[in-house]
Amino acid sequence: MEQEHSITPNEIISPPYVSFSTFKTLMDWLRAEGVPLRLDRSFWRSKFSGSTGTQLIAALRFLGLVQGESPTQDLYTLVDSIPEDRKFILGEILKRSYVNIAFKDLDRATPSMLKGWFRIYPIDGHTLRKAMSFFVNASKDAEIPMSNSIQKMARTRISKTNRPSTRIRQATVGQIVRSTQDSDFKSIPKQDIIQLNNMRGNLMSLNLESGGTVTVELSLDLFKLSAKDREFIMKLVDLTQNYES
Repeated sequence: MEQEHSITPNEIISPPYVSFSTFKTLMDWLRAEGVPLRLDRSFWRSKFSGSTGTQLIAALRFLGLVQGESPTQDLYTLVDSIPEDRKFILGEILKRSYVNIAFKDLDRATPSMLKGWFRIYPIDGHTLRKAMSFFVNASKDAEIPMSNSIQKMARTRISKTNRPSTRIRQATVGQIVRSTQDSDFKSIPKQDIIQLNNMRGNLMSLNLESGGTVTVELSLDLFKLSAKDREFIMKLVDLTQNYES
């Protein structure tokens, strides 16, 4: 491990706020592909989108796993480690990187205390919530002791405003995309079936090459879109169509 050092105010950078599962996907990919001499865009763009790739590289920098675009010895150590050692190595990397976190108190800490420790970082709002979620999930993966209230902060919260119920969303992916047989809808109330039928034209489901499914759902009024939003939507449509082809 590289020697730990104290961070001065001028050195404070944003902590990782990419999904920790995406970070693990990157680690698995590096184990399969091998760590390149440089983790530049030409390497990761075939696997991750521009924004996700940028967030991943920022996460690697924060954790001391790359300097610029060059991998550090710690990245090689983490990638090449056996599963039995990986949790300990990740834990040591987290403790070295999150210098403002009182790890010895995490097993009795409250969510408010964790938020207080994160105030040193130049982030807030949704980015702050995602950053804390990354930290909690990474710490759980490293088996760092944490209180139950801290662990619950990793759970994804989905706003119910203007979104179909969980039952509808499950039916959308599992039934509308894959099947339209009437027998599939027996357990769904009539009003939910009407809402599902109205959503059919605005759904696209993609089967990922590495396994799993991504469903894109559009709920919008085309005549009220700004020029910027129209451009984004068309890029999104083109991206999904090009991926299928």
